[in-house]
Amino acid sequence: MLAVHQRLAELYTLSLKRPLAPAEQDELQHCLHINTVYCWEMARLHMEGLLAADTQDTAWQQEISAQLLEVRVSGRSGKRPG
Repeated sequence: MLAVHQRLAELYTLSLKRPLAPAEQDELQHCLHINTVYCWEMARLHMEGLLAADTQDTAWQQEISAQLLEVRVSGRSGKRPG
């Protein structure tokens, strides 16, 4: 879990108890944006992993596995598609 996910959970929990302050609402939107980017990056890598498996490209699979780990740990991949 990334720190942003923990903060997102905290802000959501606070919102159940009281209205969020404007700064907290801004932070919530920022966390939601980061979470969206994270989810799309993970989805992209999972789909590429399936393609690598279907084509039996083990080198590509290993590269994707490393990128998946990097995204899980840091929230972003050092390699960009293209």
